[in-house]
Amino acid sequence: MKTAKQRDSWRNSTQYRLSIRFILILACSMLVLSLSIIAITIVELYDSTKEQSDLLVETMEKAETTSQEEWLDFLETYTSGESSPYYVRTVLDSGEIIYSHRAKELFGGFSDFRQLLVFTNILWTEDFEPYFYTRVNKGEAQVAILVEMGEKLELVEGIVSLTVVLTVIIMIVGSAVIYRFARNFSKPLVQMNQEISSLGLEENQTGQLTVPDNPQEVRTVSESFNQLLEKQQQSLEREKRFVADASHELRTPLTAIRGHVNLINRRGKQHPEVIPKSIAFIDRESKRMETMVEQLLTLGRLEGERTEIDLSQVIIQTAEELQVMMPQRLVMEVEEGILVLGNQEHFHQIIRNLIENAVKYTEEDGTITLCLTKKRGYAVAEIADTGIGISDDEKQQVFERFYRADQSRSSKIAGSGIGLSIVRTLTLLYDGTIRIEDNEPKGSRFILNFPLVK
Repeated sequence: MKTAKQRDSWRNSTQYRLSIRFILILACSMLVLSLSIIAITIVELYDSTKEQSDLLVETMEKAETTSQEEWLDFLETYTSGESSPYYVRTVLDSGEIIYSHRAKELFGGFSDFRQLLVFTNILWTEDFEPYFYTRVNKGEAQVAILVEMGEKLELVEGIVSLTVVLTVIIMIVGSAVIYRFARNFSKPLVQMNQEISSLGLEENQTGQLTVPDNPQEVRTVSESFNQLLEKQQQSLEREKRFVADASHELRTPLTAIRGHVNLINRRGKQHPEVIPKSIAFIDRESKRMETMVEQLLTLGRLEGERTEIDLSQVIIQTAEELQVMMPQRLVMEVEEGILVLGNQEHFHQIIRNLIENAVKYTEEDGTITLCLTKKRGYAVAEIADTGIGISDDEKQQVFERFYRADQSRSSKIAGSGIGLSIVRTLTLLYDGTIRIEDNEPKGSRFILNFPLVK
């Protein structure tokens, strides 16, 4: 048995509210339809009875009915018989009253007849027998006519009964259909609520909501919620990866720094010559850790508003900032006015990381070339160098976090191995592509493609 809270919850559900509203609409519609049918039937029967009365009056006006004998002949001809619906009372100018067959008894209780408010021509006896009443003058005679409506009343009662039965049947069947429809309509919402509840119960939940084919509104909500889930899961993954990467990569320099601090504490007084070397090492490692943390944080927060930016200006400004610190010759071939959608700081970091990577692995007398052109709806950026190059086996591995090519595993070349991973992640974030090719006669070329602003 349901508790009061469960009953209140069910009454507030979409299924219950839809069912009640549609059933009320159906009930009102059936009530209006039934009343309309009954009203039309009554009006039609009233009109047909009036036509019967008018037909008798018209026939009477054409007939020769001046004397008592003529009136008796007329009434005998047109109002006699058990099946005749007419009851006529004629008052002649002589004061004599002539009744049709069975009319005298009926008109004897005429003063007790009741009149309807709407149809004033319809009278009711004490036994609730209806009659249509009309009164005309034929010459000096005054004629009162009552037309029996008992059969017509039975017809109306039959139609009313049939309408009530059909209304009840339609209400029962319609309510069941409406309830089923409301349940099917709300089923995707109930399923969505259950799936959301299950997603909230599991910390490492990676599933998504089921997307129904209809209704369209629920489908749209499910797709939007799945997109939100995906972004949340990506954010959680980045946070987990940041923690894992930071703990993995920072453990070694921290251990080394603590070793040199302990060395100074143990031997600094007896061997002061170790202090400058240890301080220099600590300074170098702390700077490397600072750079590494900044790069890890960049990977941890990739969301940003996409606006229209001038990629040509971003490349030129970034190159000019770094040119004063690089010994290599810089060549720029940048087409102006190339627009893309993205975060300007992110594009600045992409270009800066690629230029710094080229500077690290290119001799001081080498050349670094920057190119930017349009091609088939894309902005194509190339950063080429004349450095040591990258082998075919390592062209994809260099984009992995903390990976450094064999030729560069030397303390002479600083780096954390995160820069190119940042480049690829940011490039994919803005629907771009990146690949590495060999540069002639030596070195490497990084080629990026970004969709142009349409």
